[in-house]
This record gives sequence, C-alpha cells and structure tokens, in this order.
Amino acid sequence: MRCFLPFLLLSMLSLEAAERKQPSTISIRLHAEGNPREGETFVVPVTLTNPPKQTVIRKVPLISERDIVGFYPFAAADGTIGCYFKLDASGTNKLLQHTTEFRDTLVVALINGRVACAMMVGQKISDGIMPVHSGFLPREMVELQARYPIIGKEKEFPEQQKKALALLKQVRKQQPKPKPTPKGAQQ
Repeated sequence: MRCFLPFLLLSMLSLEAAERKQPSTISIRLHAEGNPREGETFVVPVTLTNPPKQTVIRKVPLISERDIVGFYPFAAADGTIGCYFKLDASGTNKLLQHTTEFRDTLVVALINGRVACAMMVGQKISDGIMPVHSGFLPREMVELQARYPIIGKEKEFPEQQKKALALLKQVRKQQPKPKPTPKGAQQ
C-alpha cells in the first residue's frame, strides 16, 4: 500500500496542475432571488437596472461555470452580448428543479461578480439550455471561447481555443503594468 502512495500523490498533483492551467478566469453564476428575512448570512442585496429594482439574491448560486459544457453567443438588444449555455447533467437537473418549483420569481446572472441581467422564471427548462439574455462584453466572449466549445461546433474547439488564448495573451501584453508605489508613500 505504501508503494502506491507516491504514485497517488503524483497523479493528484498533476490533476491539480491541470486545474490551475484553466485558460480563462471568467465566472458565470445564476442566483435565485432571496427573501430579506433570510438574513445577511444567506442573501446579499443587489441593484437591478432592468427592471430597476433593489432586491436580494441568495449567496449560493444555482448554476456556476462548473456546470457549463458549451455556449452559443448572440447580440443582445442593449448592445451587449447574450449567451445560451449548455449545462452538464448536474446543472440541467438543478435548473429543472428550480424552474419547476419557483415559477414567477427572479433569477440574476452575475458575470465576474457584476450583475449582468435579471430574468423571470416563466416556464420549466428541461433541455439543459440556460439563457443569459445580455451583459457579456467582447473580452468575456474571448474568455468563453478559450474555455468552452460553441454549441454545434464542438469539433472545432481546439482551434477556437488556440485562437482565443493567443488573443488573450496579446491583450494582456498591451495592458499597462501597474507602477510600484514607493515604500514611504501612503496608499
């Protein structure tokens, strides 16, 4: 048993290294509307722009980027970009349960921690396709292309990912580097 331990540790380290090499750091979270009486341990206040409203959402997301296996972008009416996300089996099940149980409630999509859009749960979603109607920026589209295949073009994903990673690398090079502050200067 002891002779297998080093091999197990080595394989775990290589898995951890592979996880750290994720090509992008985009976060996509779908949060359910909460109840203010649940307390700040479970909900957080957010300000929605469309519809203009102050509400609370649950801190624990229904769906996260870990549940996504593909996406399909489209132009949104507000000038941003929207996406359909294909979910894995776990994400499909969570979305189905929520849309069956909580009709006529809001869900809020957060992209990299900012409110992207709010949507009303109108019907049961059983096909595992989660819409986010707006809120994505062009750079985030490149990050999505580096991480997920476009629905219907899964075979082209290696080339898509290669191009997106090259573009992200180029953008990072062009960003100004932060200037160090002197030791005696106040921040």
